Amino acid sequence: MHNPVAHYLREQLPKRPGFTVNPVQLDYAEAICAGLARPGQFHFNEASTGIGKSLAYLLCLADWVARGHQHGRRAVISTHSRSLQRQLLAESNQAIIADYLAWQGLPALTMGLRMGRQNYVSPTRLALRLGAPDLSTVVVDLGRPSSERELAQWALETEGCLLDLMPEQLPDGLTPQDIALTDHEPTPAALSEHYDAMRSSDLLVINHTLLAIDLVTQGQVTAAEEPYALLLDEAEHYPEAAEQALSQRLSFRSTLTLLRSMGLKTATRAWQTLFDDFRSPARAGEVVIPGAAEQQVMVDALSGLLRARPSADRHDDTTWQEWRQVRQEADAILRHLRNTQGPQRVLLQHSPVEGLPGLVVPAPAAGASLKANAEKRVTLLTSATLSDLQHGPGEAPTFDFMRGRLVMGASDSRMGLTEAFEPLTFGDLTFQFPADMPAPLYKTDAGHHELAPTFAKRAIREILASGKGRTLVLCGSYHDVAVLKRHWPADAASRLVTHAAGEPLNQIAESLPRDAILVTPAGWEGLSPQRQDGQSYWATVVILRNPRPAPSAVEHFTLAQSLMATAGRADEASRMATVLQTRQDGTKAAHKLRQGIGRAIRHPDDSATIVILDPRFPRPDGERPGEGMRTATELLGAIPHRFMGRYRLARKKVKEESRKPRRVAVTDFM
Repeated sequence: MHNPVAHYLREQLPKRPGFTVNPVQLDYAEAICAGLARPGQFHFNEASTGIGKSLAYLLCLADWVARGHQHGRRAVISTHSRSLQRQLLAESNQAIIADYLAWQGLPALTMGLRMGRQNYVSPTRLALRLGAPDLSTVVVDLGRPSSERELAQWALETEGCLLDLMPEQLPDGLTPQDIALTDHEPTPAALSEHYDAMRSSDLLVINHTLLAIDLVTQGQVTAAEEPYALLLDEAEHYPEAAEQALSQRLSFRSTLTLLRSMGLKTATRAWQTLFDDFRSPARAGEVVIPGAAEQQVMVDALSGLLRARPSADRHDDTTWQEWRQVRQEADAILRHLRNTQGPQRVLLQHSPVEGLPGLVVPAPAAGASLKANAEKRVTLLTSATLSDLQHGPGEAPTFDFMRGRLVMGASDSRMGLTEAFEPLTFGDLTFQFPADMPAPLYKTDAGHHELAPTFAKRAIREILASGKGRTLVLCGSYHDVAVLKRHWPADAASRLVTHAAGEPLNQIAESLPRDAILVTPAGWEGLSPQRQDGQSYWATVVILRNPRPAPSAVEHFTLAQSLMATAGRADEASRMATVLQTRQDGTKAAHKLRQGIGRAIRHPDDSATIVILDPRFPRPDGERPGEGMRTATELLGAIPHRFMGRYRLARKKVKEESRKPRRVAVTDFM
């Protein structure tokens, strides 16, 4: 059957500068179009990083919507990362979509982006930080710097997306996080108008958190109705995003601080007692079901909070909105505690370091929310790391990990097409594995793990010795960034660029000098600067340490509870939960590492070096990690198959040439 999208990708798109025919992209587009023709099912399409899957599915969705435009067709695209959301709506992509629709004689379509509130400016907080009663005052104050007046004007006249700001546009000492809109503030008028406009977009881009809310509220965010198509890119992140969005949480300390600031003396005394009684550094990181006596104390404190009747006119808008949010969470948790059929759903959680108490009502099977009203739409899941990364070249992929997170059995009739697309030749990678690396983490006196100074210093030497050209260093956390920055040598300070939370990463990356070293925990996926002068943007990508997520105490607890019927005993259920959680976290780590490696290759002619510093990654020479460390064999699945053959050959070569320098280079020549 003739596929117009594949035909366009093969015949028309290559006429544009910088585009070539990619057979894997054509096959992927065919699969997306095939899925769009089968509503009511879940279609799983894994596609290797760099093959052009984003453009392919955008064209497929645009074609599908335009051909049914008179029947009200729409498409919703949900992603995990903000960088990918904005990349999808890049002018270049919109121009290609418009060109395709005109080429096919189809109607023009609108595209929109709906992001979470924290991505937009708070006019109230910005005015406060500028020392003014409101932004209008700032705009007309000619005694102020022009940068401040322009910033205020921008916040008043646009929806105020913080990702549009560069750091130099903000006054010294001010970060985007300082002026971000919180969940407790009223929605500014300009942003409210923007949200309303986005609800009518033909192709709407949102994030996974908003999607989860949209599905359980039956379209409150997107207003999407049958017929529509839902595509999830970076789909493996949806279950976690849904769990976070649909769980209910209440921090004892934050609640106490709010009550005290509002002058609610009776409720403050009750919550001070509650905080003091349940705070326990000895139980740091633990999650338990509160006993009957503890539950009653919590019921009394929550009831007292809900009986409080503060006056709105005595508090600013931000405090009042926070009060409303706390009341809403308290009311929901109280109803769970009073529900005699299931009070065990309310958990008492102690923070990992200080043992600060809080209540949480988890949503352990929140991934299943994706099945809501699935019969009324087409559902497409895609990512470079959607499968379990266990299949070899030519083998059928397995999606057991993802199916389990969505609570779908292997024989579920809603399972549709399942395919994986990886090029046989695409790019050129060189892998380096420095030998004798120390342990990446150490346990502090406070009981939590941090990047070890000895590892950081050695890592910096390897990063600086990795070669010329731009270097991307992928960290595990912003704390890793701080540790590297603290030990960075002064004579190399001009090369170092660190990324702070909330800063627009893609904009920072795109403006880097040729010898810059960008250190960030946020660039594992969605970071795709354009290649320059016919060369790959990154000369080197450094993996600092294993990206395995920190174990979630709440997740372990809820897993153990669900396994009690099978295990029969609490200790056995806990053991089984540990095994299952370890396996799942290993898959997540392999997914993230594959995405990180993919930052290096965005074009068939790209070439780059991947430096893996963590000694726990399997070394091609068989070197074992140091004492107390285990080889993370599950991470081998992160290396694309087209590089594994050379990896194995190099392992044999290393054994034969044992006197070679300790740094091992593994190159796959296409």
